[in-house]
Amino acid sequence: MNPFAPTPRSTPQFYLQSVVSFAAASVGLGVGVVLLPVDLWMRAFLGMGLLYVITATFTLAKCVRDRQDDQAAAAAARQYQEWNGTEQVPQPR
Repeated sequence: MNPFAPTPRSTPQFYLQSVVSFAAASVGLGVGVVLLPVDLWMRAFLGMGLLYVITATFTLAKCVRDRQDDQAAAAAARQYQEWNGTEQVPQPR
């Protein structure tokens, strides 16, 4: 029997590039907000906006990943049902 070994979705270099890019963008924008020549309450508002965008980005990325994983699991279940032959395969909508 041949065990299933999934291939990684991205290389370690791509992951490192993504982390460095995210860190550079976040730090750069954070420094820009701190050094902006406006009142403290305006800087605080922009800083909160930056944090909101970052958390919303992580949430969206997780939702997209979960949706893709669900679709892959559904496809694997359909393939197993076809191979097993015990249940009728539901037709895709």
